[in-house]
Amino acid sequence: MQLEHDETYMRVALHMARRGLGTTSPNPAVGAVIVSDTPGGKQISARAVTGVGGTPHGEPQAISQAGEQAKGATLYVTLEPCNHQGRTPPCTEAIIKAGLKRVVVASTDLDERVKGTGLERLREAGIEVLTGICKQEADTLNKGHFLRQTEDRPYTIVKMAVSKNGLVAAASENSPTWVTSPLARKRGHLLRAEVDAILVGRKTAEQDNPTLTCRLNGLEHRSPRPVIIDRNLALSADLKIFNPNIVTRPWVITNSDQSKQKISKYQERDCELIHVNKRQAENSEQESLDVKEITNILAQKGITRLLVEGGPTTAQNFLKANLVDQVNIFKGANPLSGQNLLPFGSHSLSWLEDELGFELDHSQKLGDNQMDQFLKI
Repeated sequence: MQLEHDETYMRVALHMARRGLGTTSPNPAVGAVIVSDTPGGKQISARAVTGVGGTPHGEPQAISQAGEQAKGATLYVTLEPCNHQGRTPPCTEAIIKAGLKRVVVASTDLDERVKGTGLERLREAGIEVLTGICKQEADTLNKGHFLRQTEDRPYTIVKMAVSKNGLVAAASENSPTWVTSPLARKRGHLLRAEVDAILVGRKTAEQDNPTLTCRLNGLEHRSPRPVIIDRNLALSADLKIFNPNIVTRPWVITNSDQSKQKISKYQERDCELIHVNKRQAENSEQESLDVKEITNILAQKGITRLLVEGGPTTAQNFLKANLVDQVNIFKGANPLSGQNLLPFGSHSLSWLEDELGFELDHSQKLGDNQMDQFLKI
């Protein structure tokens, strides 16, 4: 019966953690729930999630909410409490001071500064510690944080909108050609709300002229950091993405040998330039930027979850480099004909499962449209 209660309350903590996705960078989104024993039975006395920008952590927020009810209670937390002094004091000390008698943890942290020491410190203080409750769900939720620790890169999602027959609309001179419905596009904006950064290539920025913001009512503040690959700094400074009214200023990725004149054009618009190395494209004389280096730099800048919304070439580059963990395909209700594009450069949708090792995780109907989510296995 106790294990059943533990799973129930941990799922509440996981729900809280999901609410923080896309807001807590450079820290993980950690959910914390405190359950007290009352004359009427067990009762949730507090629930919290890591604050915007990574502070305060979920545990001390929950402890503050619970007040005196924290004493003798159980804390459910989706990730091992930290045991080091960072931007905030150690969460373990707050837990011990509050008099919590039991701590249930879903995932052990892979951060070298924590990695089991938080659990050890709590046990040394006489607190009962249980680990591994809803571990699989929590590990999935924490994947971006873990990858940043182990592979120096963010959890990376490729999003692509295709027609019923699996094609991407070729660029239009007038305006973007929508192959999916408004409802499907809203679901795509929810993806934006759950990531730290959104990346596109130069062609997408130039031809679609997007703002790359989240435009769901009430979630506008959840817009991710825009990242644009512009190898030669050739974009027009008049594009929407450079509008000073967009609060989150873009990062522009380029190579290091650009003129001062080109650089100043971007700096005047408060854009941060990120310099990466060029590499020779496979079986081609064409040069491109090293996408692995791009993900490494983004991780070092605190990005734990990255959404790649760039066109077919950009998606293909990330997939070929084995840097993609999830692919979300939004499929419209109507086919395309004429001169349109395959979704991954020279590859169709079947490439994901036939050669790259992705597996369909789930599908979601969106009116007469559909979203298919694939995960790397």
